[in-house]
Amino acid sequence: MDIQAIRREFPILAREMNGHALAYLDSAATTQKPRAVIAALSRYYEESNANIHRGVYRLSEEATRAYEDARGKVASFLGAPSPSAVVFVRNATEGVNLVAHGWGDRNVRAGDQILVTRMEHHANLVPWHLLARRTGAVIREIPITDDGRLDLAAFEALLSPRVKLVAVTHVSNVLGTINPVARIVASARAVGAAVLIDGAQAAPHLPIDLAVLDPDFYVVSAHKMLGPTGMGALVVRTSRYDEMDPFLGGGEMIRDVELDASTYADPPARYEAGTPDIGGAVAFGAAIDWLAALGMANVAERDRAVGTYAHARLSRLAGLRILGPGPGPDWAGSLVSFTLDAAHPHDIAQELDARGIAVRAGHHCCQPLMKRFGLAATTRASFSVHTTEAEIDRLVDALEGVVRKYAPRVGAGVGAGVGTGTGTGTGTGTGTGSGTGAGTGLGEDLGDDGLMREVVMDHYLHPAGREPVDGAQVEWSGKNPLCGDEVTLRLRLEGERIAGIQVLGHGCSISVASGSMLAVRLKGRTLPEARALLAGTKAMLRGEPLPAGLDLGDVEVLQGVRDLPVRVKCALLPWTTLEESLAHGETQGGHP
Repeated sequence: MDIQAIRREFPILAREMNGHALAYLDSAATTQKPRAVIAALSRYYEESNANIHRGVYRLSEEATRAYEDARGKVASFLGAPSPSAVVFVRNATEGVNLVAHGWGDRNVRAGDQILVTRMEHHANLVPWHLLARRTGAVIREIPITDDGRLDLAAFEALLSPRVKLVAVTHVSNVLGTINPVARIVASARAVGAAVLIDGAQAAPHLPIDLAVLDPDFYVVSAHKMLGPTGMGALVVRTSRYDEMDPFLGGGEMIRDVELDASTYADPPARYEAGTPDIGGAVAFGAAIDWLAALGMANVAERDRAVGTYAHARLSRLAGLRILGPGPGPDWAGSLVSFTLDAAHPHDIAQELDARGIAVRAGHHCCQPLMKRFGLAATTRASFSVHTTEAEIDRLVDALEGVVRKYAPRVGAGVGAGVGTGTGTGTGTGTGTGSGTGAGTGLGEDLGDDGLMREVVMDHYLHPAGREPVDGAQVEWSGKNPLCGDEVTLRLRLEGERIAGIQVLGHGCSISVASGSMLAVRLKGRTLPEARALLAGTKAMLRGEPLPAGLDLGDVEVLQGVRDLPVRVKCALLPWTTLEESLAHGETQGGHP
C-alpha cells in the first residue's frame, strides 16, 4: 500500500489546524472521506437525483439501480448471503434499535435473559435496556478480564434456554479487542439464542465473512467505513425475517393499504419506511469499492503495523497506561486508549489540538467499561488507512511535552478530591476529598489571552475552598459524565449569608479552576448575590452580556472557553451544582 498516494485521496488532510498539519487520529469516532466518496455523492445529486422504486421514468430507474447496486456491494463486502439480507438504516445504532423493536418486542418475554458485555458501546446497551423495560426481560453481564478480553468461561456458564439474545461487539471501540464472535454465535445458537454483533469498529479494519461468522444480526455504520454520515446497514439472517415486525410504518414498506389495515412488502423493503438516504447509499457503495480495491487483508495488516508501532512508542512514556490486550491475534490495532498521570484526558486532547493532533477524550460511550477499570475517561488515538508512523511520532512527542510540563505536579495535592455524595439539602451527603493533582493542560486554542491561562493555572494549582466546613446545612454533588469531572459543594449559612463554603472535586483544569473561583466569589455573599453571580456566569458562557454592575472577578476570564462547547460544560459544572443545591433546598422547604 502506497500510504502517501492514499493520503492524497483525502482532501481534508491538506488542512492546517492551529498552524500545524492536521494529524487526524479520531477515526474510531468517524472516518475522513476519500475523493471517490465525495465525488459519488456529488455526482448522484448532480446527475441522478430522483426518488426510487416507483418512478416510471429513466432518471428514477437510474437512481433505483444505484441504490440497489449499493445494497449489493454491502452484501458482497460483508459476505451476506444475498442483497435481500441487507437493510439500509441511518447507522449501526438504528440497526440495533430496529432489532430491539422489530425482533425483540415479538420474541422476548418477562424473565427472558439478554446477555451483554462490559465492553459494549451504549448503542448496544441502551436499546436492550429499553426492551427489558418493555418486556420484563433481564439484562445479564458477560464479564471481561483485566486485560480487556471476554471471560468466555463465564459466558458459557451464563448460557441457558432462558437466554434469548446475546449482544456483543466484534471489535471494542476502547480496547481494540477482537472478540471470538464465531464461537459466541455457535455457543448461543446451541441454547436457542439469537446473536447481534456490533460490527461498527470491525468492518472498517478487518475482512468480514458473515457466511462464516453466521450471526443473526450484524450492524455497521457507513461513516466509520470512509462513507457518509446518516447511512448504515443491518444484515439479517434470512430465517429471522419471519420473526420480525416492521420497525417504522409508511411509504415503501407496504404491499397494500386499506383505511383500517395494511400488509407489508417483502424484506428488506419492509424495514425501510419512507424515502431513504439514496445519495448516502450511493456514497456508501463508493466507500466500499474504495476499501475493496485496497483489499481488507491489506488494510488489516496496515492497521496492525501502525497500532503496534503506536503501542510500543506510547508504552515507553512515564505514567502512561494503555487499556486492552495489546498486539496479538485478538487485537485489531486500529486504536490505542490510554490514561496519563500528568493530565486529565480533556486537557490532553486540548494540548494535542493546539499542535494539530485530533484525538478523542472521554468515556467513548462506554461508561460500564470505564467503571470496570476504575476510570471516568481516557484519551483515545484511533487510526485509518491514511495514518502514518510520522503522525504517531508527533503524538508521542506532544505527550512527552505534556509529561515534562505537568508530571512534577502529580501528587502535589491539587485538582482532586472526589465528591461521592448524591446530594442533599440538609448536609447528609457523603462527599469527601483529598488532593491528587494533575496539569492544567491549557492549549493554544484557548486564544492568546495569557492572563486567562495564568489565572486558570493559578486556581488549578492553588484551589480555594478546600478547607473543611463545620455545620454545613447544604451539600450537593454534581458530575459531568462526558469526562468524569466531579464536584461536591458544602455551604454553611448564617441566615441569608454564606459563612462557609467548601468545594471539593476532581477533573480537568477548567472544572477545578472554576470551582476555586466560585469559592472565592461566594464566601461571605448573600444567597441573592450568589444567584446573581450564578446567572451572570451562565450568561457570560453563553456569550450574553453581563448585567450592569456585576463583578465576576476571576470568573470572567473563563469567557475564553465559550467557543468550546465541551469545555463550557466543564466550566459550568461547579455553578450548575450550586444551582441544583439551591433549588433542592427550596423544594425541601428549608435552606437556602
